[in-house]
Amino acid sequence: MLKRPQRSYSAETRHEAVELADRVGASAASQELNIPIDTLYTWISRARNGSLPLIIPTSETQKALTQSERIKALEQENHRLRTELNQVKREHQILEEAAAFFASRRKKSGSV
Repeated sequence: MLKRPQRSYSAETRHEAVELADRVGASAASQELNIPIDTLYTWISRARNGSLPLIIPTSETQKALTQSERIKALEQENHRLRTELNQVKREHQILEEAAAFFASRRKKSGSV
């Protein structure tokens, strides 16, 4: 039986693989990243019990975290603005209906 050569993976790669496995499943992550499924399951297990090596933040990972935080803040702002827009649309519709109601009452009473 042929053995595959031992590959080494950075701590960052391991953490990214575990995060991807959480999102799309271990099998899909294993195929997408071309990492043996057994290796990925080991990383997932170690991540859950806290023994997966920590990532030492570099300027690149700091930028990624900052961008991730910015994206989350923008998504929250977008949600808030959409909610506010829907509220304003409802208020506008109510005002239009009220104006039409009062206009029709003025016509009926003859005080146009």
